[in-house]
Amino acid sequence: MRLRITIAVVLLMLGGSMWVFLHPLVQNPKENRLQLYTDTPIEIVGKQLEEKGMLSNASWLTGSARIMGLRSVKPGSYLVSDGENLYQLLQRLAKGRQTPIKLILGNERTRLRTPYQFASKMQRSDFTRADSMAWIRFLRSNDSLKVFGVDTLTVMSRLLPLTFEIYWTDSPHQVYQTFMKSWNVFWNATRKRQAETINLNPTEVHILASIVEEETQHGPDRPLIASTYLNRLRTNMRLQADPSAKFGSGDFGAKRVTFAHLRHESPYNTYLHAGLPPGPICLPSIAAIDAVLQAPSTEYLFFVASHLFDGTSVFSKDYGEHLKKARLYQEELTKRLNKKKTSSP
Repeated sequence: MRLRITIAVVLLMLGGSMWVFLHPLVQNPKENRLQLYTDTPIEIVGKQLEEKGMLSNASWLTGSARIMGLRSVKPGSYLVSDGENLYQLLQRLAKGRQTPIKLILGNERTRLRTPYQFASKMQRSDFTRADSMAWIRFLRSNDSLKVFGVDTLTVMSRLLPLTFEIYWTDSPHQVYQTFMKSWNVFWNATRKRQAETINLNPTEVHILASIVEEETQHGPDRPLIASTYLNRLRTNMRLQADPSAKFGSGDFGAKRVTFAHLRHESPYNTYLHAGLPPGPICLPSIAAIDAVLQAPSTEYLFFVASHLFDGTSVFSKDYGEHLKKARLYQEELTKRLNKKKTSSP
């Protein structure tokens, strides 16, 4: 009888242990991501998991970890998924197997324009352990960037509006390596040939695409705007791009470009300086990049917003024709502004 009772107790204990190991952890915890900055003792890891609501009781985790010989966990970001059990979690912690983080570029409410904005994005969203100052030091150091073939002016030209998988412990250098892998895939033989056809290199294509991106949201006009700017470059005419002048002044939120913007001294002011600006003025879309690469052959040298205010642009070959269309736009704009004033209480 005693033997039977003993066997029954052992079986119950084994069954209970198996249940704890294989039963899903706490569902819908307060937080589901554990971030460790340094090698952390398993007891502290268990306590943090309990405090975050991922474990109802950390004793099973710490006890099991000791049996496995797991004394501490490597730095990293570990996502505890709904339905994961203790055995699966311990296996990942023991191997230091972090959960990749999805970094999506191009989904900002306001366009990503400068290294400082990018560093702020990385810090604000806690994508990496590196803080914003570490990112700024990397992005503003030519010595750090030289290996990637960019400098502090062209550093943003290697960012594409894609989704990347990175790890929280990745350094800025490692994250930028991830960007470069996608960049090298994106710039395939076909795109390189297209760039050669228009006498631009990939960096210059990215710079011009950033201007096209800022000029219009009307997709069908982008190839024509790109063609217009390419014609200006071929004829040694200044680009005179309003978005680059606005960028050079630092007044990113300006709704209209004023004479103050046009007179502001900056290498990005294409009213004052010939050729392309030294770097991109925003993160362009893939559509804007391809609009530059696939720009049609035209004779256009000018364009202006349509007086119909439908989001489209109208294009001209000579300056006199352009002035007429620009006058139509200004007259319609004045009418609309006056109407708005008279209708205001």
